[in-house]
Amino acid sequence: MRATVTPYLLLLPFFGLFVLFIIAPIVYTVGISFYNSPPFAQSFFTHPAGLSNYQRVASDSTFWGGYRNMGLLTLMWIPLMLGLSVLIAIFLDSRRGKIGALGKILVFVPYGVPSVIGSLMWSYMYNPSGPVGVVLSVLGLHSNLLSPQNILFALLNIIVWEWVGYNVIILLAGLNSIPRTYYEVAKLDGASSFQVFRHVKLPMLFKYLIFISMLTVIGDFLLFNEPYVLNIISSVSIGFTPNLYIYYLEYGLIEFNYASAVSIVVIAISLVIAVVGVRFFFRGERQVA
Repeated sequence: MRATVTPYLLLLPFFGLFVLFIIAPIVYTVGISFYNSPPFAQSFFTHPAGLSNYQRVASDSTFWGGYRNMGLLTLMWIPLMLGLSVLIAIFLDSRRGKIGALGKILVFVPYGVPSVIGSLMWSYMYNPSGPVGVVLSVLGLHSNLLSPQNILFALLNIIVWEWVGYNVIILLAGLNSIPRTYYEVAKLDGASSFQVFRHVKLPMLFKYLIFISMLTVIGDFLLFNEPYVLNIISSVSIGFTPNLYIYYLEYGLIEFNYASAVSIVVIAISLVIAVVGVRFFFRGERQVA
């Protein structure tokens, strides 16, 4: 009996915190999303609104404009992120000893920098008087990287810089899991280094690339810190990302009930993306097997 109960007792603190800080807030958010209380009301559970908040979300062009921006960002982010991560991982995997270890540390350092600090740092460098702005001026390229026309590319650079090291570590773990006998057999068959990469390493990394792509898509649609910092320094629109729009609704317009409905829609979309990503991940794993 004790052996049966003990595992559940050990898991009880985790599940208690999970229910308290994850499940309970979601249930509360779902509840108030069906009301339309006035700003600064004593309770969010006044003036029942039915599904009107969700109907408003469905026709909210600002909200869906944020998803359009993040969709464009994803189309640029995934190929660039995967390409850089694979190239760096292959390079570091071929370098053993101190050089390889130092390279892994250096490439991982940006991931350890808090996103707010990293965004502030890059915002300074993007400034016309910053290092990047000065270099562009010297080259005759008088372009403001923080302008509304260029802000998407500025954000892309920041998040790639932040996350490429994390993805490289995942791919290095995948490369280390490949049996060395595969390489030896390929070399005996006369395969070149590129052929080994094309026919051995890349197929074995497929499931890891699917996993990275899934995390990238979900993380993209949930971006907040980086666009929020850029919004302070430049002119990012309030609906540039879904999360930034939710923040504006709550603390700018004081529309907590509608913001809750938007939050639930964002959660639902993220869950759908996660489920699709997991299915692709296991499908890729079966293909490799």
